[in-house]
Amino acid sequence: MAEGADAIILGGTVIPVTAPPAEAVAIAGERIAAVGSNAEVLDWRGPDTKIHDLNGAVLVPGFVEPHTHPDLSAQCYAWVDVSGFTHRSRHVVVEALRQAVHKAEAGDWVFAFGLDPMLTADLGTWDKGVLDEIAPSNPLAVMLQSMHTLIVNSKALQAAGVDDGTPDPPGGGRLLRWADGRLNGVVLEQPAINLFVRFVDQSPTATEQRLSHQYERYRGAGITTIGVAGHFLHPELTPPFEPAPGAEAVRAVVYLHQRVAEGFISEADRSYDHLRVQGVKLWYDGSPYSGTMLLDEPYLDSPLCRQTLGISPGAVGHANIEFGEFVGLLESFRDRGWQVLTHAQGDRATREVMDAYQRVLRNHGDRDRRWRLEHCALISRADVERAAQIGVALSFHVNHIYYYGPELREAILGPARAALAMPIWSAIRSGHRVSLHADSPMYPAAPLSLMRTAVTRRTRTGEQLGADEAITPEQALRAVTIDAAWQLFADDEIGSIAVGKYADLAVLSRNPLESPPQDIDRIEVLQSWLGGKTSG
Repeated sequence: MAEGADAIILGGTVIPVTAPPAEAVAIAGERIAAVGSNAEVLDWRGPDTKIHDLNGAVLVPGFVEPHTHPDLSAQCYAWVDVSGFTHRSRHVVVEALRQAVHKAEAGDWVFAFGLDPMLTADLGTWDKGVLDEIAPSNPLAVMLQSMHTLIVNSKALQAAGVDDGTPDPPGGGRLLRWADGRLNGVVLEQPAINLFVRFVDQSPTATEQRLSHQYERYRGAGITTIGVAGHFLHPELTPPFEPAPGAEAVRAVVYLHQRVAEGFISEADRSYDHLRVQGVKLWYDGSPYSGTMLLDEPYLDSPLCRQTLGISPGAVGHANIEFGEFVGLLESFRDRGWQVLTHAQGDRATREVMDAYQRVLRNHGDRDRRWRLEHCALISRADVERAAQIGVALSFHVNHIYYYGPELREAILGPARAALAMPIWSAIRSGHRVSLHADSPMYPAAPLSLMRTAVTRRTRTGEQLGADEAITPEQALRAVTIDAAWQLFADDEIGSIAVGKYADLAVLSRNPLESPPQDIDRIEVLQSWLGGKTSG
């Protein structure tokens, strides 16, 4: 008889991902001790072993979300909800804001999240005048669902010390103006948005409580490991990743914001437990929905772009950083051993980032760096192949297709370019180990939803977008487990159900490899395990 296990899970289907299906799993301490048939695994049963019956459910590795923002998600989801997921008309959005302002004390800040010009069809144009009417006595800031645009009222501008003479902050931030030069209250990109969100309550108690709720969302979706894409605090300041005592936890692989990483001298910490600093996150361009995605050809001159999103005719977006400066940063991080993630959405942005990566990594190909290109809304097939040749990994923001596919096709990019978005199958065919991400809080943390979209390529209205780039359920499952773990340098510890790895697991109501592809996102996550301990 083998040494007694702490727990044995049986009574359903086990999908290890990197091995054939099995019947049971034994857990000893935090790690997997055996995977195989019931008879093989029950040989690990001891007097204190707990038996967990799946009752016909399916066991998969805990999902890996390689690009998310736990602190920002915790913060935004605690704000007033004006999301297009839950608010289908301008009237209900305005009413939600009015109620929140009515409950606030005069002078208190009110923050809201999720304003959505695509899903809330009659939302119309918003600026500080609209918010001034809703909140004449309170600073009011409303974040768009894309997270790249914030709209503030006059009281917020005043409280932040921003006036018509304030210049755009460096790093790609924009304070938009009317034709006469006055600020209109629309704020683009992180450097400018930070002028206002710094007024959010950041006390340890508030942070712990918000983060605890966010970790519950991750675990409820079966996510046991996250990649934190752009953290703003020094890596020794770990409290932002500590939930309230007794709350659920996840493993976090951290990529620091550029300005933090520049002052961090030593190489990234490659140990792996609940928290590991792995590298740095850079932003090369912006969002498809704010006019800041860097394109070769202009955005469409459509009513949605021109009137609702405020994108000028002929706009092609812009880079947040001068190319030569970007190359210099990459060289610095390369020499210090950091893994680099770069946000790039547009076709010109992805090409220029690949140009810089290739220049910096040339003659330095002796090391497995796994530098990443994040989002890849538009990336040419040539750049997909070039990335594979130089060892750059691709992570796809695939639910752009589901949530905003109709708008990308009809009003933002046009049918030809939209059909080329998210070339996931081309990437796999070129030899990539791809990952899928939700970039929460932009989209809900839901790996099964990402799988559904990658497999079906269907939008929220049911049409297919780029059907030839669909992948199989098996490939999609790898992209949210073992291949996502590989991109985080964590595949030797998590991402598959294998002896010696952490017992990070998710229990599903149905098998995603056998379900109708359009119903994958309807599979229920019944339970999650982290290090051999269960929740739910």
